[in-house]
Amino acid sequence: MELPLRLPPPGVSANFDNPEFLGTPVIVVAPIALFLIIFSAAGRVYSRVIVFGKWRFEEYIFCLTCALCVAVTCFSIAIVEGPNGHHSWDIVRTEVSKSDVQSLMSFWITLGPVFWLLKLNLFMFILNIFDNVRWFKSCVYVGIIITGIIFSSYTIVITMSCTPRNGTDTINYLQALNRAQCTSPNGANAIMANLTTAFNAAANVYILLLPFPLISTLRLTTLQKRGVYGIYGAGIILCICSLLGAIYRVKSWQTNDLTGAQIPHTALIITEIALSITITCIPSVYETICHFTKPDIDDRTTLATPKLQLLNSGRSTPQVESRATWRKTHRDIEEIPYREKPTSHPDPTVPHTRMKALPTTPFPLHYDSKPCSPTSETSSKTDLSLILSQPSPATPKTPHSPGSVHSMHLPIMLSPHARTFERRKSMQSMDLEIMLSPRAMDQVFLR
Repeated sequence: MELPLRLPPPGVSANFDNPEFLGTPVIVVAPIALFLIIFSAAGRVYSRVIVFGKWRFEEYIFCLTCALCVAVTCFSIAIVEGPNGHHSWDIVRTEVSKSDVQSLMSFWITLGPVFWLLKLNLFMFILNIFDNVRWFKSCVYVGIIITGIIFSSYTIVITMSCTPRNGTDTINYLQALNRAQCTSPNGANAIMANLTTAFNAAANVYILLLPFPLISTLRLTTLQKRGVYGIYGAGIILCICSLLGAIYRVKSWQTNDLTGAQIPHTALIITEIALSITITCIPSVYETICHFTKPDIDDRTTLATPKLQLLNSGRSTPQVESRATWRKTHRDIEEIPYREKPTSHPDPTVPHTRMKALPTTPFPLHYDSKPCSPTSETSSKTDLSLILSQPSPATPKTPHSPGSVHSMHLPIMLSPHARTFERRKSMQSMDLEIMLSPRAMDQVFLR
């Protein structure tokens, strides 16, 4: 007589000949999730390596998470295509192989590390935006530690409750699966699984609401605000999936079905995995799309020059000006992309990149000796004649480097030409005073 894997509920009979297939939700959701994961991961990796050229430590964690999520998603398809895609009372116990039981247990055990890595990526994603807020960083670190403890405890409990103890053959695996601690509604595995799914939903809500008070402090454009709204919309869908997963998880333990009742929960887990990966990659994917669609401004292009990669390869592509030619033909400073922030009080001794250097001011006189204080009219006229007899120096050459901008400030006042100019002014003023003295006026009237 053939025995089912689990006894059917009252009023339901086993159907060994034509069992109902229940794995359609997983077969439909898993390929879509794989496409989202691979597309998002490719956009993020391209953005970090090609567009920005920066590879940080969190990218290694992201790559590990993506690899594990792809493996779990593909593994879920393989699980539901076998006996695990039917009700437990429609499966003959002797037809269940060792690999079928191992696949189901491995999927349960792997959920702990997968969920913690997903939460770790989400926490690091929001931490990169608000890393300068102290209380926010503390809340993120506390969330990472608590989620790590809870999901690690779930993996430990399910490993100790459902692994075989007397051997590794098919009979021992079936005995471990039918153990009260593993599959009973009041067993350790059921209690820990319900607590973990509820905590997973609460953690998603916590991550969604944690940066909400700081959103208003961001200075965003209209397009960036739309991106923030899109991320929050995906986060709300993620929270809904985790809440529905917790509900289906609790319902699955209230029945005697170990396989068919787990399929809705499995489909929601795959959806949550895909959304978690996609949310962390939305800004990077947007930067990658802009890299291919928007014009690139650099030393060889102007604001109106499109990216040549978008042009058809069959058409003749225009010749791009070299950097030297572009500098000669484009004299307008407004055509050069300038991103330097202006200062309210610039330092006069520091050269400015957008200020053209001017030549030093030439003076016609050159006199380096110190002036003597005149004691009489003769000495004053003698000094003045000596100054006027000095040949004027040659006009200096125009400087070619921006560093010569210093010559427009304090060094002009301290140069020999400036000192000579001051002496000449003082001599002329003294000569005028001598001419306007009472003695000089008396001589004029006497003449």
